[in-house]
Amino acid sequence: MRNLTALLYYLFALLGCDMGATTIVHRASADGVDIIDSEVRITDRIARFECLASRSGQCHYVLFHDDCVAVAGMGRPPGTNAEPCASRAFERFAMAAGTDKEVIGLEPGFKLCVSAEDQAMTADCKRVNSR
Repeated sequence: MRNLTALLYYLFALLGCDMGATTIVHRASADGVDIIDSEVRITDRIARFECLASRSGQCHYVLFHDDCVAVAGMGRPPGTNAEPCASRAFERFAMAAGTDKEVIGLEPGFKLCVSAEDQAMTADCKRVNSR
């Protein structure tokens, strides 16, 4: 079913129908050298991840549910030992620079973080301090 949905979106795009999309660009450079350059285009339930450049040769993506962003950095709820959802990503993957990947069936309203290094992150894209 997901593949059929993707096919329909491609056909609409070929016919010039714009289904509405969001594009997220992450780019950082130092002294004219790209540290990370990534572009993600999100339509209804399809996300196309493109790793344009990375200092390490790979873009490392971490995906969180949007409701986790609100609790990022709050720590543990009072009186519990439970971790907040901000510390739990629902998907992690890496891609080589110069490649792209489509993910079909993502629920709307997710948050993404991308980095040149493989590191644990919170939903607000801050590095998790390891002790």
